[in-house]
Amino acid sequence: MEVTVKEIVSFYESIGIKYRITGEENVSVHSFCPLNALKQGSVTWARHLHRLPIEKMNEIHRKESLILVAEYGEILSGTEFPVIYAENAHRAFFLMTEKFFGFLNPDNRDRKIERTAVVDTRHIGKNVYIGHHTYIARDVSIGDNVTIMHNVTIEGGYISIGDHTIIESGTTIGAQGFSYFKGLEERDVCVPHYGGVRIGKHVKIGANNTIIRGCLGDTVIEDHVKTADLVCISHNDIIKQGAKITCGTVMAGSTTVGENAWLAPGVVLNNAVNVGDNSYVGIGSVVLKKVKDGRRVFGVPAGNID
Repeated sequence: MEVTVKEIVSFYESIGIKYRITGEENVSVHSFCPLNALKQGSVTWARHLHRLPIEKMNEIHRKESLILVAEYGEILSGTEFPVIYAENAHRAFFLMTEKFFGFLNPDNRDRKIERTAVVDTRHIGKNVYIGHHTYIARDVSIGDNVTIMHNVTIEGGYISIGDHTIIESGTTIGAQGFSYFKGLEERDVCVPHYGGVRIGKHVKIGANNTIIRGCLGDTVIEDHVKTADLVCISHNDIIKQGAKITCGTVMAGSTTVGENAWLAPGVVLNNAVNVGDNSYVGIGSVVLKKVKDGRRVFGVPAGNID
């Protein structure tokens, strides 16, 4: 697909992104690329404008064409290629690629249930995709426009999945947690897990996540939460709206992660810890006590770094 500078800025106008341009508006490209792997006929982006390889970019543009989406502000000098300066260049670039090149996105696949999937529930919304070798039990409710990828298991108590949620391959939702008590003969007995899992709308669950069902209540993941790969969410955890949980995070049971909180890779949360709204937990940290709203913590054990 060919797209011109003029078409890109017209799109930005239509969605209210502030911009300005230098260079020719009729320059067109047919692809996209990262800044560290430039190629002809492509559009790329940059947040930081110092140390850009301007001469290399000019050479590529001379051979075919190149367009740069750059952070609104400082104007580059010496550029032969057109530059679109847009507020929040990162957002502007990826909104543009989804608009003009979205047909290449594998997430925009046909909405269907693959033939090898086993789906026992009848509570499935519209425009749902369910991948190969996925199992979904009877007591699962799936909203509209949900994507559930391959080799996913969803069973164990009542589980609800909200509209526009994406669950990547290899994830297990609804498994029984690791919690034991001494029985009458002093043998370890697993605590029964009678609860379920409630997942909100516009949630993204990464690959190979494990989400444990609740003990008495439910494990809750609210709207717009995003998890990366290899995340473990334990029984009765509550993850509030907009929280971001990155790779390798392990959450013990009955923890709460506040709205718009950020957990960096490799974070471990102790049992029943409360991480406040808009807080940040640094990479590899072990959180043993409450993190207040808006605080930034790091370390083992985690302490304030503000």
